[in-house]
Amino acid sequence: MKKNVILIIISLFFLIGITSFISIMIYKNYNSKIDIQLVNESWGIYDENINGIKTNMDSITEPNENFDWWKLKDFDIEDDDYENTLNDLVSHIRTCYIEYTDNGEFYTNSNPIRKYRDKKYITKEELADLNLLTKNDNCITSFESLSGIHVSDNKELEDKFQKQIKSINLYSKSSLYRNDNATYNELLMRKINEVQLVKEISDFLVDEYSSLK
Repeated sequence: MKKNVILIIISLFFLIGITSFISIMIYKNYNSKIDIQLVNESWGIYDENINGIKTNMDSITEPNENFDWWKLKDFDIEDDDYENTLNDLVSHIRTCYIEYTDNGEFYTNSNPIRKYRDKKYITKEELADLNLLTKNDNCITSFESLSGIHVSDNKELEDKFQKQIKSINLYSKSSLYRNDNATYNELLMRKINEVQLVKEISDFLVDEYSSLK
């Protein structure tokens, strides 16, 4: 009887040890580090597009007491609808730029992937958190509100504007953008693509401003 009790106790200790070992291995695997040094070299592309957006918007807008880019400067055209539409586009670009570059003045956890740009590693746990946080990004999806709106009685202007918006809306519905379990590489490429699309929209805005002013 005593021998059986001892065997049971030994078996329990063995079972506890195995369970603890498995738990530790799962925890270590979940928190294992992923090397992100090489992919982080792509941040230079991100920076170029951010700077491009700023250069574009600085050149065609004027500020108010709260924002640097409030509306198109010295822009008064006969087509009031199109003028209002382009100023609405100014607002969307401004919101995106703030989301991409803000350090806490306007948003909490604005563009959270930025904190990893100078890091060598990210853990699997951090990556899971980053996927969750980036689901709250709303810059690109905000352009959906401009899809199908009345832009102008001029069909050429209407079609040209909606073509630009369509390219962003197609991206916001893509599998890359909707992936909730993305790798760090995919998350960074997603952000770079976003910024590039906004840069292209700001290019379009500069072209329209220059041709109509």
